[in-house]
Amino acid sequence: MAKISLLPRDILTDLGSPKALAGISIGLVISLMAIVIQISLAAMIFSGPLESHAQRGMGLTLAGGAVLLAVTALFSGFRSNVNLPQDAPVAIFTGAAAGIAATLGMGHTEEAFITVVAALMLSTLATAAFFFLVAKKKLADYIRFTPYPVVAGFLAGTGWLLTKGSLEVMTGISLSWDALPSLLSRELLPFWAPGVVYAGLLFFGLRRWSHFLILPGSMVVALVLYHAALPLLGLDMAQARELRLFFSSFSSANIWPPFTPLDLQHVQWAALVREIPTLAVIPFIALLGLLLNTGGIELAARRDLDLNRELLVNSGGNALAALTGSHAGYSALSLSMLGFKTGADTRIVGLTAALVLAGTLLFGGQVLSIFPKALLGGFLLLIGLFFISDWIVDTRKRMPRPDYIVVLTVFATIGVFGYLQGVLLGLLATVALFTAKISRIPAIEAVSNISRTRSRKSRPIPHQHLLTVHGRGARLFKLNGFLFFGSVNSLTTSVMEALHDDSTRYILVDFQNVSGFDVSAVNNFVRLAQRMSSRNVAFLLAGPPDLFTDLLRQIGGEDQARSYNVFPSGNTALEWCEDDIIRSAHAALAEQSEQAQHDRDELFDTVADELLSELNRQETIESLLSAIEPYLESQTFPPGQTLLGQGDLGPGIIFVRQGAVLERFTDTSGGSSTLRTLGPGSFFSEPAAYGTWRSSHGYQAESTVQIALLTPKAFLELENITPEAARKIHRLVVAALIANLATDLRSTEWTP
Repeated sequence: MAKISLLPRDILTDLGSPKALAGISIGLVISLMAIVIQISLAAMIFSGPLESHAQRGMGLTLAGGAVLLAVTALFSGFRSNVNLPQDAPVAIFTGAAAGIAATLGMGHTEEAFITVVAALMLSTLATAAFFFLVAKKKLADYIRFTPYPVVAGFLAGTGWLLTKGSLEVMTGISLSWDALPSLLSRELLPFWAPGVVYAGLLFFGLRRWSHFLILPGSMVVALVLYHAALPLLGLDMAQARELRLFFSSFSSANIWPPFTPLDLQHVQWAALVREIPTLAVIPFIALLGLLLNTGGIELAARRDLDLNRELLVNSGGNALAALTGSHAGYSALSLSMLGFKTGADTRIVGLTAALVLAGTLLFGGQVLSIFPKALLGGFLLLIGLFFISDWIVDTRKRMPRPDYIVVLTVFATIGVFGYLQGVLLGLLATVALFTAKISRIPAIEAVSNISRTRSRKSRPIPHQHLLTVHGRGARLFKLNGFLFFGSVNSLTTSVMEALHDDSTRYILVDFQNVSGFDVSAVNNFVRLAQRMSSRNVAFLLAGPPDLFTDLLRQIGGEDQARSYNVFPSGNTALEWCEDDIIRSAHAALAEQSEQAQHDRDELFDTVADELLSELNRQETIESLLSAIEPYLESQTFPPGQTLLGQGDLGPGIIFVRQGAVLERFTDTSGGSSTLRTLGPGSFFSEPAAYGTWRSSHGYQAESTVQIALLTPKAFLELENITPEAARKIHRLVVAALIANLATDLRSTEWTP
């Protein structure tokens, strides 16, 4: 909250600056608009059976407006912020007021009035408490996640209720489907036709031209024309009031106070309690309106506001406004920007408007009595038309058809049944639409098999050939995103198609890119495990979340847990699968049959050339090492000793002369796996010969190992003295890097 001790200096500084005149001027314009808005909203609440109390209701809304304006002007983070009792809460509350009046009947209008006042006080106080709770718990960002189609439908529904309320204000009858034909009767047409014409002309005018004086100017012109037309129709003010074209004449004395604390003893609590479901919607709707308008202020002013501070300011303002009997309010976007856009970015704007409303409340009763119902109803109709135009007509151009259907559904439901039903139906429709959309996004990011995709482990040439031949029977599925009953359906379908192929022996599912899951997805995996177990197909789960495996075990049971294998990563699962394929292939080759003999001959013919090429490469390396012996450092390592740790600086190119070296990799979870075994004629750490380089793998002696080390310094000498030998080493290094790159690509080769 702003420091109170700094506020007088802030205001006094503005009073002594050029902002003072601009602030007072804009404050006067805003106060005129606020007066018309508030008496229009009061007329909407106290219409029909409650019309006789409309004058007192105007005192409630004007007092609430003065309080909200003053509190916000003093404490808001946006200096020209204008806070008034708003139309959306009124659109909801009108139904509750009508319900109270209907419950109590025509003979208890005084009890109905004070019960409506109590309902206003409770709903506004609940709004203040809700704002305070959201600010303290910092929940505003979560409320902002309300689906856009629901918000649009809610605002469009507000427009319809304001439109309906405007006709009720102008005609004095409760609008229903049965009453619609009577609007065209000669008796009612004069009541609402002028207001509709005024609203229609102003609506199209404001759509074409934008100036802050158009609206207040049109009010003055319409007021003058309406009064000028009365003598032409042969009517004086007394006759016009008798015909209910105006509210009954009233003095300033019965505008404030409209009630006393003693009057609250006449509240009919049973009638009020029946309307609690309707009243309970108001705090949420007010919060939604505050967040939308505050976001609009931030966007238009190109500055960030402390949302929690604004919530606390609005909470305090509504708590005080509740004592006056006003309905809930929050920042008004268009009026708040009026001062900012015209250079009156000062608290004087809101304070001036608050003083004018207070003065009107105390001394301006007779002035308010000159406003015709048609003008007040026309102003409400104008607001309703803007809501409907913005959120029904304009959104059609920028919204996909399914989302727009949700908007229309919410709009229609609010119009027929009410706000609560409309918002709830909109949320359900949005969830259903979201579910349908996300279900179209397959959970499978990519598919492959071991013929194409391998682990990082290096394999001998015969094993590589066996994996190429038999690897098609190992189907790999890489998942992505959130797994739920809709998205996982694509995986189930693909797996079942794979199981229809008799060659399928393994199903590997990689969870590396899965962001979350629901219990329906787990249940689908239980059924997949059951089907694969009956077909004797190995089911491998790579890197599933711990909670996923726990639920899988709980739902499927311990017996079911034996039908699948869980691995910490996709690479370890691939290694296990490759080992099992090679083991099965060796067993098949060892059989004494014509087919086994044919397979052995084919394997030998396939790999013989590659084995011979590998032997020639090893012989070439041995000859090269003998030629550069003076530049090499020989070292011996016993079994189990580390030659080079993962992450350590490489000393240079390390050639293996005798023994076997294990190349190992440790992942971030601490899991370690052997990638390959390096024998005589192999080398590693080759980038270290060209500069500083940290090893991405670890190297450990499996048996007694003898190595030859070519350091960067020795390599440089070799290039200067024996460039031909250095060139051969360069070619070896490049060939090794290309082979490693090909292996890496092969281990990640997936088909989207």
